[in-house]
Amino acid sequence: MSKKDTLYIDTETTDVQSQDIIQIAFITDNPDIWMNIFLKPRQEISFGAMAIHNITPEMVENEKYFEDATVPKEGKDPEFEGNSLKEYMQFLADKYVWVAHNADFDISVLAKKGIEVRDPICTLKVARNALTTSDGHDLESYKLQYLRYYLGLYKNENQNHMTAHDALSDVYFLKDLYLYLKNNTKLSIENMQLITKQPQVMREMSFGKYMGKTFEEIERTDREYLEWLVDSMSDKPDLQWNAKKALDDGLRSRTQSLF
Repeated sequence: MSKKDTLYIDTETTDVQSQDIIQIAFITDNPDIWMNIFLKPRQEISFGAMAIHNITPEMVENEKYFEDATVPKEGKDPEFEGNSLKEYMQFLADKYVWVAHNADFDISVLAKKGIEVRDPICTLKVARNALTTSDGHDLESYKLQYLRYYLGLYKNENQNHMTAHDALSDVYFLKDLYLYLKNNTKLSIENMQLITKQPQVMREMSFGKYMGKTFEEIERTDREYLEWLVDSMSDKPDLQWNAKKALDDGLRSRTQSLF
């Protein structure tokens, strides 16, 4: 089954550790195919998570566990003939290109439930790759809500879905962001999928003595510092990757200048 259509998805969970699902919402480019379902978790919902998505234990205590849940009839893809939510999610993963903001999180959440998603698109990583300030620095933030306002997407969005951090509202914001990136950059779907497989692009240091300096600037003045980051920051793979990239780019540039 070749993937031609796009599915925009968001999940809400009990916390960032156990990541037990309590809400799944998605929309597609077909307005008749969508879903917004609440689930009873096997883990407790943390207070920190409640503070973000406002879903309390009382709101989901009568819902089904993910493994027992069935597919809502409204919004169901007509090509799916079963009833199991788990089987439906795998069907969707096989049929659609999935788009999510910080896709690594949502994909890992569903992987714990046995759902395998191949070649998704992460709008967080794509935005970090494509969007900079006028002087080439990182934006202040790449969170979905920040980009929603920074890019002016809120001016033309669906007024019926405007609740930040609610999964259903967030997928509408997500779709707007994806279409902006698709229409205002030279990145193809394949480019976006490749970027999604890589660490997040970081153009500047966010801490330490070089905070605010770009990796390119640091490479020109203190390569040893970047080498130290590569050797010692194994707990920060994104940072390591960007430091190594700056080292390689700097070396390549100087080598080319000799010829």
